[in-house]
Amino acid sequence: MSIITTFEHQNLTKQNFINQQDFDWLIEQNFDGFHIERKHKEWQIKISHYIGVIGLPSGCQLEILPKISQTDNSNITDTRQWLQQMLQDIWQTLTPKILPNLSNQQILMVDKKLPLNQWLIHQFWQLFQTYQPNQNYQTHEQNQPFLQGKLLIKQQLQYNAHQPHKFFHQTEQFIHDTACNRLVKTTLQTVIVKFNVITLPAIWQNIPTLLPNQYQTFFHQANQELQALPQIIGQQNSRLIEFCYIILTLQQAIGQGQTHSPTLLINMQFAFEKWIGFKIRQMFDNAEIVEQKSQHLTIDGRLAIKPDIWLKDKNSVKVIDIKWKNIKSVNDISLADMYQLMTYANEFGADEAWLIVPTMDKNLEKQPIVLANEKPTKFWLVAFDVIIGKFI
Repeated sequence: MSIITTFEHQNLTKQNFINQQDFDWLIEQNFDGFHIERKHKEWQIKISHYIGVIGLPSGCQLEILPKISQTDNSNITDTRQWLQQMLQDIWQTLTPKILPNLSNQQILMVDKKLPLNQWLIHQFWQLFQTYQPNQNYQTHEQNQPFLQGKLLIKQQLQYNAHQPHKFFHQTEQFIHDTACNRLVKTTLQTVIVKFNVITLPAIWQNIPTLLPNQYQTFFHQANQELQALPQIIGQQNSRLIEFCYIILTLQQAIGQGQTHSPTLLINMQFAFEKWIGFKIRQMFDNAEIVEQKSQHLTIDGRLAIKPDIWLKDKNSVKVIDIKWKNIKSVNDISLADMYQLMTYANEFGADEAWLIVPTMDKNLEKQPIVLANEKPTKFWLVAFDVIIGKFI
C-alpha cells in the first residue's frame, strides 16, 4: 500500500500523486478544509488546518501530518508517534457532543511508528478480536406439511380445516441484523476491508451495511442494545462500537466521487485544544476547570467571550488561550491574540493568563509577557512540547 505524505497548509498538484486520477477524484470531493485554487495554469488543492488520512481510488493513502513537523524539520516517525498519542488521549472527545459516550475507555496502545491509516486499522482489529456479535430473535410463521416449533391453533383452524396435512406453526431463530453489528459491518466494508483482501467470517456475510444518514439513528439503537447485554459484554463491545461510529462520522467526503473512501479528517486546532485540556486536567487534578466558560460583555448578553480554559484552584484564577500557531517568542504573538488574552484576563479577574502554543523545540521555555503598563494579571507564553506531551 503506497502512502503519500503531506502536511497542513500545503498545496497539492497532480505531480504529487503516483496515479494522477487520484488527484482528479480528490478535486471532485467536498472535503472540509480543502480549497481548490488555480495557479500557474494548473489546478491545486490547498489543505488548511486538517490532519488525517484519505483512501484514494487507486488504493494509495494520502496522509496529512501537522504543519509543525515540517517547520521544525522533525522526522515523520516522531510526528506519527506524538500525533497518535494525542489521538489516544482525546479519542473520546471526537464523538459528537449531541450523543453520549458509550464508555470512558481510551483506545488501545499499538505501535505508534505506523502510518496513521495502518494505526487505525490495527486499532480496529484489536477491538474486533474481543467483540461478541449480539443477536436478536426473529419470529417466522409458516404453513407447511410438517410441524416445526409452536403450533398456532387459531391459524390452524382458520387456514387448514380443509387441508389437515398442513401445520400452521411459528419458529424463532437468532439473527445478527442488529444495530451494533451493522455499524461494525459498515466500518469493515467501507474502511477496513476495502484496502485489505480479507474474507469476512460467515456470520458477517449477510449483515447489511448502513448509509451515512443512518449512522446517528443506529448509534442510538446500538447504545440501547449494549445496555441490554450483560455488563461485562456490553462494556467490552462498546469500545468497538464507539470506535466504529467515530471513524464513520469523521468521514467527511461529500461529493461526486463514486468510491467510498476510508477517511479520517480532524481539525487540528480543535484537537490541540482538547489535548491541552486533557493535560491541564492531569496537571491540576484538584482544581475547578471549565472549558469554554462564557462571560457576557454586554448587559443584554448578545456579546460574550469564552476562554479555552478557565481554571480556579485554592491559590489563583487562570485563564488559558490555546493557539495552534508557530510562536517561538513573545515577539511572535500577534496583536489580535494579545488583545484577546488581555480581555479574558480583565473580564474574569484572572491572576494569571496563559497563551499556550505547540513546540518541538526542547529549549523553548515558559516566557513572561511583560506589558508596558503593569496589570494585576501575570501574562505568560507557555510552550507545550508535543513530542513528549508535556509543558516545558
